[in-house]
Amino acid sequence: MATPRAPEARQFLQAARQRLRDAELLLEVERTTGAVYLAGYAVECALKALLLDATPKRKRKETLDSFRAAKAHNFKWLKKRYLSAGGPPLPEAAADRLLVVDFWNTTMR
Repeated sequence: MATPRAPEARQFLQAARQRLRDAELLLEVERTTGAVYLAGYAVECALKALLLDATPKRKRKETLDSFRAAKAHNFKWLKKRYLSAGGPPLPEAAADRLLVVDFWNTTMR
């Protein structure tokens, strides 16, 4: 993902990168449960970064507030919000990878 324009999106992208690196470190030492949890968290943060970057500035606070609800952990909901905010279609490779984790939920992460 290119560097987002929105400062709120940059924060979520930074969190996504940190969680992914932590997941990779745990995977290296075969701590798969923690790795899966943090990888899911990384996906969630990356989707939120995309959504915030696609959201007009005047609506970002409302979008950030929506992240407090349980649905904000749902990848399908985040992707739908991103597309409805006017975000471009996800690249095919990213969409394919998202299908792999679409069935995850907070109890699995």
